[in-house]
Amino acid sequence: MMTLTRSLPALALGTLLAGAAVAQQPTAPQPKPPTPAAPTPSTAPMTADTGVLNAASAPSVRRVTLAEALQLGREYNPSQVEAQQNLRVANMGVTQAWGAYLPTVIGSATSSTGSSQKFNSGTGQVVTANPDQSSFGLSASLNLFTGFQRGANMRAANATRELNQAALLQQDYATDLNTKQAFFNVLADQELVGVAQANLAQNDQQLKLTTEKLRLGATTRSDSLTASVSYGTAEVQLIQARANALTAQADLARAIGVQGMVAATPDTTLEIRLTTLDTAALRRDAEATAPAVVQSQAAVTAAQASLSAQRSLYWPTLSLGASQRWAAQMLFPWSSAPAGISPSYTGTWSLSLSLNYPLFNGFSREGQIVTADANFKAAQAKLRDARLALDASLTQDMTALEAAGAQIDVSRTSVAAAQESLRMQQERYRLGAATIVDLLTAETALNQAEVTLVQSRYSYLIARASLEALVGHTL
Repeated sequence: MMTLTRSLPALALGTLLAGAAVAQQPTAPQPKPPTPAAPTPSTAPMTADTGVLNAASAPSVRRVTLAEALQLGREYNPSQVEAQQNLRVANMGVTQAWGAYLPTVIGSATSSTGSSQKFNSGTGQVVTANPDQSSFGLSASLNLFTGFQRGANMRAANATRELNQAALLQQDYATDLNTKQAFFNVLADQELVGVAQANLAQNDQQLKLTTEKLRLGATTRSDSLTASVSYGTAEVQLIQARANALTAQADLARAIGVQGMVAATPDTTLEIRLTTLDTAALRRDAEATAPAVVQSQAAVTAAQASLSAQRSLYWPTLSLGASQRWAAQMLFPWSSAPAGISPSYTGTWSLSLSLNYPLFNGFSREGQIVTADANFKAAQAKLRDARLALDASLTQDMTALEAAGAQIDVSRTSVAAAQESLRMQQERYRLGAATIVDLLTAETALNQAEVTLVQSRYSYLIARASLEALVGHTL
C-alpha cells in the first residue's frame, strides 16, 4: 500500500538512484556497436546550415504592403496591359464611328516639267511651248445615306467599347486575385518559417535533456538517438520552410513586376473575419456586378449590333461630292510665269451626286450576315452559361469561405490542446513516467497544429479574395 502512495518525484529519484547503482556494478566487457555522433545540442536553430538559403547569400528583399502590391500588379500584369490597350483601341473605334458622319476632305497638288519642243500632230510641225505645269485643289465627299449602316456601326462601336470595359473589369479582379494569392502565400510561408524555428528550438531543448539524462544513466541510448533524429528532421523542415518562403517571394516579385525578392508586410486588419453574410443579397448583386456576366452581356450586345451593321449592306448608299482645282503653266506657285503668259491660276469646280446599290457581290453579304448571326447566337449561349456558372461558383465559394472560417476556430482549439498535451508529456518524461516516443508524438502534434492554423488563416483570406473577384466588389 505504501508503494501506491509514493509521489512522482520520489519515484523519479528512485529510478535515477537505481540506474546509477546498476551502472556501477561490474559487468563483463562486451563489444559495443558504433553509435553515430549526436548533433551538438547547443547549436542555435537560426544558424543551421541552409546553403544558398542563408541570409548572407540571399538577394536583397523589398517589402510591400497589400495596397502597393495590388497597384504594381495592375501596372505590370501583361494580361492587364493588354486589356487596357484593347479598351484604348475600342475608344478610337467609337471616334471613327462618329467620323463617318463627317465629310471626307482631300487636298492635292501636282507639278511637272518636260521638253519644250513638242510635235503638233495637226500641223505636222514642231512647236515650242512652256513645259511647266502645276495645279492644286481640294475635294470633299459626304455620305448622305448609308442604309442605316453608320448608326449600326456606331452601336457596334459603343457595344465593343462596353465589352472591352467589362473585360478590363474582369481582368482587374483576376489580377487582384492573383496578386493577393501570391501576397498571402508569402505571409503564410514567412509564418511557417517561424513555426519551423520554434519546432527546432523545442527539439534542441529536448535533445539537451535527453543527452543529460543519458549521461546520468537515467535513459537509454535509443532515446538519445531518437531525439537526435527528431532534431535533424526539424532542421530539414526549417530548410524546406525557408526554401518555400524564398520561392513565394520570387512568385510575388513576378506577380507585381519587381526585380529580386519581395516580402509581404503583415497587416492584422486583413484578418478581420466577415460577420453574417447575406447570401441572398449577394446573389442578387452578383447578377449585376459579376465581371464574367457583365462581359458576356456586353458580348451579346456587341454581336447584335454587328449583325445589324451587316444587314444594312442590303440598302443603297447616297453620297455628295464636290471639288475645286486651280492650274497654271508654272512649275511652282512662287515661280515667275513665261513672257506673254498670265501668272494667275485658273480655277475649275465640280459637284456630283452618286447612288450606289450592289446588286450582287458573290454572296459576300450573305456570308457576313450568317457569320454575324452565328456569333450572336453563340454569345447568347455563353451568357446563359455565365449566369449558371456564376450561381454554381457562388455556392462553391461561399461554402469554402464558411468552411475556412470554421477551420480557423478548430485549428486554434487544436493548437491549445496540443500545447497542453506537450506540457504534460514534457513533465511526465522529466519524471520518467513517459517515453521519448510519447514526448516526440506530442511535439509533432503541436507542430502540425500550428502549421494547420497558419494555413487555415490564409486559406480564409484567399477564399474571400476569390469570392470578391467572382462578384465584382469587395465584401
